[in-house]
Amino acid sequence: MTDDEVRRAVLACLAEVAPDADLATLDPDADLRREFDLDSMDVLNFVLALHKSLGVSVPESDYRRIVTLRGCVDYLLARLRPAG
Repeated sequence: MTDDEVRRAVLACLAEVAPDADLATLDPDADLRREFDLDSMDVLNFVLALHKSLGVSVPESDYRRIVTLRGCVDYLLARLRPAG
């Protein structure tokens, strides 16, 4: 997958969790939890949506790596790359 494809998938998952959010103006380095007032259940639903959309499991120990759009995309791209 390309960076743009992953970014679109992340934004779609965010839209599921925060449907009223203005994703078009999202700063890629903003903390998603603060930006969209996400609680722990919202974060869990976001992670589940990412798994459903991209097939990537995000362990709780890695949640800190997906708190920004840029961090989330980078993390997912690394997890989606074939090992080798």
